[in-house]
Amino acid sequence: MVTLILNSIIYIYICLFSLNCFRLRLKGWFFLSCFFWIILAIFGNILLPGLSNLFKHTNLYLFPFYIFLASIFWRKKISLLKPTSYLSTLANSTRFQYAAQAIWLILIFCLGKWMPFQVSIIFYLIEMILWQPFFWIGSQWLLMYLLYLNHKEIKRKLSSQEILLLTMLWQFFYVYLRLQKIV
Repeated sequence: MVTLILNSIIYIYICLFSLNCFRLRLKGWFFLSCFFWIILAIFGNILLPGLSNLFKHTNLYLFPFYIFLASIFWRKKISLLKPTSYLSTLANSTRFQYAAQAIWLILIFCLGKWMPFQVSIIFYLIEMILWQPFFWIGSQWLLMYLLYLNHKEIKRKLSSQEILLLTMLWQFFYVYLRLQKIV
């Protein structure tokens, strides 16, 4: 049942992305994301035969990562979109999420000697991307909504640093709950 819910979330995420790509004529971003999905699935199948396949959970759960990789190459065309469009907020929220993830990993590696549970924290940060699409995509949709409101209705605009700190706070909250074995 849980797998069905997680797969449904992933399929909804992929459908929304593909529909918006085709609607706004950004087919290259969609096809480049699919290209990364296929290439990384092939490499995963070579490295982990039988465990990694094109439609296995591990490859489907990484679809936000494929979209992020493709958005790096399509950054110029994405910047031409309205800041409140679905694809623009998707690209910006993904950028914030992976930037926060990278900052957490750098901090943990730098403070590793003084930090208890260093290996567990690194594992939970990586687990957040690989095996927790519900949290990752859910927090991404919340961040997209915040970015939408930031451009439409909020009187005082949030800075990029504030949005990044909020994203880091969400990720910290997830890791804390995992360390306490609540989630």
